[in-house]
Amino acid sequence: MDLNKLGLHIHEIRNQFNYIEGNIGILNQALEKSSNVGVFMALQSIFLSTMQISRIVWAPRKKGKNRAEEIRKFLGIPEEHPLNNKDIQTLFDNCDEANEEWIKKTAGQYILYDYIGDLGESQHKDVEIDKIFRSFDTKGKIYVYRGVGFQMDSVMTALKSVSDAVNKAHYHLFPEQWKDSE
Repeated sequence: MDLNKLGLHIHEIRNQFNYIEGNIGILNQALEKSSNVGVFMALQSIFLSTMQISRIVWAPRKKGKNRAEEIRKFLGIPEEHPLNNKDIQTLFDNCDEANEEWIKKTAGQYILYDYIGDLGESQHKDVEIDKIFRSFDTKGKIYVYRGVGFQMDSVMTALKSVSDAVNKAHYHLFPEQWKDSE
């Protein structure tokens, strides 16, 4: 892959990390203000960017495999990584069909929608994760969407390792963009 193509991908990955950083700020503000809409909007945005990063660096489809391998090689990131994760890569895919499938699987059962708080201390503490449509457990820092849970500290740690490699590569490829931040 030539440096222009590689640079475009590195720049886009870095943009996604900038979006994640901005949405972490929004998430924290929304939690402080008890804004459920803000919390879920920020979490969805964080995971949309995480999904894009994962798909660029670990392409799930055959036609992107070589590109992703070259990007990982340039960044020094292994194939085996927590962000190389099908749940992350497909979290928002085909939402209409995925919602219908989830509704069929949970029909007639007690389900939990849009809960924010300490789930373990709530009246919903016994709800199994696959019966949760959307929640954010503020104590365990676990985001659940359609029965799939993500421990936020683990996701952030995984993102940091990739972000560090991307920032190093971006600095090397685009040093003029870093002048104001030094």
